[in-house]
Amino acid sequence: MAKSFTQLDKDRFLLESFEYIARYFENSLLELQSRNPGYEGAFRRIDANRFSASIYKDGNNVAKATLFTGGQLGAGIYYSHGDSFGGGSYNEALTVDTDDQSLYLKTFGMAFHTRQDQKLSQEGGAETLWSLLIAPLQRNR
Repeated sequence: MAKSFTQLDKDRFLLESFEYIARYFENSLLELQSRNPGYEGAFRRIDANRFSASIYKDGNNVAKATLFTGGQLGAGIYYSHGDSFGGGSYNEALTVDTDDQSLYLKTFGMAFHTRQDQKLSQEGGAETLWSLLIAPLQRNR
């Protein structure tokens, strides 16, 4: 049987997904530093709709991003390289979409390795955005 989803369902899923992604980033930063000597992660919750994540190697900043939801850009979860606390620009975004069975996240496909046609779970969305943050570390190996 086909399901239908209300705007309330979509809004709740978006906020739950943002919270999931925030926890994923915070835990992944801790895991990164525990497994990789010389690396340190910093997670900073700015407010209910915004957080930043930074990665340092031997005390030097090697990766930084700000993630936010809402604002003038509309319903979505936005990823911006660096310190973008104004919320006006972004490098990738996740939006909520539905099919006849479920709610899911999809990317805008702006980043070099993301695809628009995916139906991402909360974990899949978090992994996609995390991969953008750690991409500079993987290039420098």
